[in-house]
Amino acid sequence: MKPLKLAMTAFGPYAGTQVIDFSELGNRSFFLIHGPTGSGKTTILDAMCYALYGDTSGALRDGKQMRSDHAGPATETEVVFDFAVGSRHYCIRRHPEQERLKKRGEGTTTMPAGAELWSSGELPEGKISLIASGAGKVTEAVERLLGFKSDQFRQVVMLPQGEFRKLLMADSKERQVILEALFRTEFYRQVEEFLKNEAKQLKNDYDRLTDQKNWVLHQAGVQSPQELLELHQSHLKALEEASKHLVASKAAAARAQEQLSAGMQARDKLNEKKAAHRAFAAIDAGRENIEAAKKDLAAARRALTLVEAENSFKIRRREAVEAEKAYQQKLADRKQALLVMEKAREKATAEREKEPEREAARREANRLEDLKQKVIAMQEAKKAETEAQTNLKAAEKHLNQNKEELAWLKTDIETKTKERDAAQNLAARAEILEAAYKDAGRTLRQKQALEALRGELARLQKKYDKTHSTYQQAENNYHQTKEELTSLQEAWNKGQAAILAGGLVRGNPCPVCGSTEHPAPARSDTPLPSEKDLKIYRQNLSNLEAARDKLREQLSALEAQKREAAGRAGDLQKELGDKAWSTLAAIQKQAVETKNMWESALKATETLARINKELADLELRQKSLTEKQEELQREQQQSSLALESARTRVLEREAEIPEKLRNPPDLLAAQEAANKRLEQLMLAYETSRKNAEEAGKALAQAETAEQAALEAFTAARARARDEYTLFISRMQEAGFETTDQYIKARKTPGQIQLLEQQITEFGEKLRAAKDRLERAAQAAEGLEEPELDKLSAALSEAENARELAVKEYSGLQAQTGQEVEWLKTVGDLAEAIANLEKRYFVMGRLADVAGGKNNYGITFQRFVLGALLDDVTVAATERLKLMSRGRYHLHRTLDRVRRNAAGGLELEVFDAYTGVARSVATLSGGETFLASLSLALGLADVVQSYAGGIHLDTIFVDEGFGTLDTEALDLALRALVDLQKGGRLVGIISHVPELKERIDARLEVKPSEKGSVAKFVVV
Repeated sequence: MKPLKLAMTAFGPYAGTQVIDFSELGNRSFFLIHGPTGSGKTTILDAMCYALYGDTSGALRDGKQMRSDHAGPATETEVVFDFAVGSRHYCIRRHPEQERLKKRGEGTTTMPAGAELWSSGELPEGKISLIASGAGKVTEAVERLLGFKSDQFRQVVMLPQGEFRKLLMADSKERQVILEALFRTEFYRQVEEFLKNEAKQLKNDYDRLTDQKNWVLHQAGVQSPQELLELHQSHLKALEEASKHLVASKAAAARAQEQLSAGMQARDKLNEKKAAHRAFAAIDAGRENIEAAKKDLAAARRALTLVEAENSFKIRRREAVEAEKAYQQKLADRKQALLVMEKAREKATAEREKEPEREAARREANRLEDLKQKVIAMQEAKKAETEAQTNLKAAEKHLNQNKEELAWLKTDIETKTKERDAAQNLAARAEILEAAYKDAGRTLRQKQALEALRGELARLQKKYDKTHSTYQQAENNYHQTKEELTSLQEAWNKGQAAILAGGLVRGNPCPVCGSTEHPAPARSDTPLPSEKDLKIYRQNLSNLEAARDKLREQLSALEAQKREAAGRAGDLQKELGDKAWSTLAAIQKQAVETKNMWESALKATETLARINKELADLELRQKSLTEKQEELQREQQQSSLALESARTRVLEREAEIPEKLRNPPDLLAAQEAANKRLEQLMLAYETSRKNAEEAGKALAQAETAEQAALEAFTAARARARDEYTLFISRMQEAGFETTDQYIKARKTPGQIQLLEQQITEFGEKLRAAKDRLERAAQAAEGLEEPELDKLSAALSEAENARELAVKEYSGLQAQTGQEVEWLKTVGDLAEAIANLEKRYFVMGRLADVAGGKNNYGITFQRFVLGALLDDVTVAATERLKLMSRGRYHLHRTLDRVRRNAAGGLELEVFDAYTGVARSVATLSGGETFLASLSLALGLADVVQSYAGGIHLDTIFVDEGFGTLDTEALDLALRALVDLQKGGRLVGIISHVPELKERIDARLEVKPSEKGSVAKFVVV
């Protein structure tokens, strides 16, 4: 990094804007920052460090504390720093959080800290592209760009008061961090981590496989694979014997089953014979009922032939009844018609006598018709009056509208004038409002990102808590299942004797001792687990372990996501400052308001032209309306005269018409009432006459209908009597003496069909029962009752023997199968363990060596850094020998401060006067300054020479020259001057007068009552 230009505004003792252009040095690379104590020399270094990292060179003050006390409230504190890294140029603009005047209204507001980093390529001027924005993001970008964090920068490039000796006095661990950043040796640390992780993984795999192997042997109840093999061979022999015993027991059980089946068949045949005899007797007992049913069926069939004659008789009887009812109705109708005719004739006589009343109604209707034309003439006169009145009102309305429009027009002109003035003022503020809009938009985006991150954090925390709870439950389930499996395994191991004893058969040899006597077989008081139970538990344990490990991985991933989100949220909070705790709605509202104002300002210029044109149009309109007002006043006077003339004509027409009939609706209503009265009288007369004529006709028709109904009734009664006589004759011919016998024998077709079906079914059932009885007697011939109890007992005994044999064989088969799996698993695990041992022998040793497990505690990376530090001490010693007149040499030592401390990067100084190497901490103040300066210069030389290293083009020193005597000071200056040969910029801060006389390029800092001023002086 090489500084190009520094601009400080209201920063430290600099009240206004102080610009320091390093190009004024020309080809000078060594200069002095000189001035009295407290004038602001160190502030220049503070400003560069603050621009880069947001803190000062001494790391004791932040940006808010660096605001100048001399600056006015309208001046904002800001630092702009242009610098070069290699051939590329960059510019940083950074300001701290501070109070500033409000842009609108009175008072102050808090402006949050902010920063921007720009790249200008290889050009010294002009910001081509924005790299980062925001205080935190700019600091991160600078760390990536320079390769240093703030504290490392102060130890290598900018050596301020209190920090100058840190690099010299640092221990191995601290010095490793600096050297790693300078020489970019993180690859070697990654190699260390890779070897360490590989060795750890191999060790974990070895331990896991060994535990699996021991667990399998524990399940098998043996101590070694050889013991498991011997146990398996003994069980194979027992399995062969159990197989022979199983075959014999199955054959005996089959014979007993055949004998029992034969006995049960004989019993079933004898039982069938008895049941067939009972069934035949039960069916034959219903023979008498069937004979009676046959007689009922014959009678029903005879009665069925009389149904048609009976129905014909019933029809004729119903016809006679209906004819009698019709006759009685016609008789009543004739009597009613006679009464109606008499009343109609009386009504017609009364209506003929109302002729005088009808004549009066005719005269009233004619009189009202004569008044109709006079009312029409009067209405036309009133219409003319109304039109004249409407015209007058319209003229007055137009006159008033014209006056109102003139008033509105005057208001519009005043409003447009104000709008024009406001648009002119707003257009003048367009640039200021644009800057405010961009600042508000940036703040809104940062706030939205912060709110999103806060929501994400809450969601992640909730998910983490839920996953953690699930993980705890999974952990508990895993341990509980593991304990249960261990208990089951122990119970299974201890219960093997009881399982073997359960398969012992009296008289058969014991598979363990061979004895045929079993006086005290082993027993178990509790149920014993099976091999299947153990296998299920082992599978459950494996599943639970996989689920637990998966949840642990999820927890780790969630924790990493939480840390990342919290880090990003923290950066955004720093950039937003106090606004980080403002509501999003308030920031959005401010952004919208600012945008609206800016957009209004952009439109102000266009609005001005439009408003000016509208004002001109409005003034023309005002003139036109003033001329029109005079014309409307004349129209109003003419309309008033026309109204008076129309009112006179209306009064003349009203005098000819009665007052209550002047209104056309009233006249029309009176006409309608008179006409309606006349029509009602005429209608009543005609109606009564017609009703009397129609009543006479209706009476004649009723008398004719009565006579016809009487004749029809007489004929229907005679036909019914004839049909009854015919039915009685046919009933007697069919064998029924009385109608009661006929009715009792009569059945419906469905009932007849049911009787036929009962008779048919009885015959079929009787034949089937007889056939069944004959077959059963033939099948049971010569059979005797079997002894089923003895046969069942023999079968049960044989099946028990077979079950014991099956259980013994299955147990041995399962045991030998499990032992085969155990043997294979143990063999595979043993082979895998041997391979891991070979790999771990090599990888573990490499990891130990690279990780620093040696007598010197030197890791692989620290070994590489030690070689680089050797080069640094060689370069530093060349300068220290010059400054100390050949007395002191810097060396790297392998000694450690503590046995458990990191080693390999410790420094010591060799004293040529005494011939003894000693700690750098034993140097005096001046000697420490010279050694620290030499180390810093040597470090810069070596870093520059390595490809991929960091550019150390600049060094600033702010300490120690006052501790040197004249000769030492001269030697130190000679060493610093030599740096110019490599093009490196060296700046030192001191108030020592002798330095001012000996250094011809100076940055003079002069204090005053209104703040300090700095300028370059090059002699």
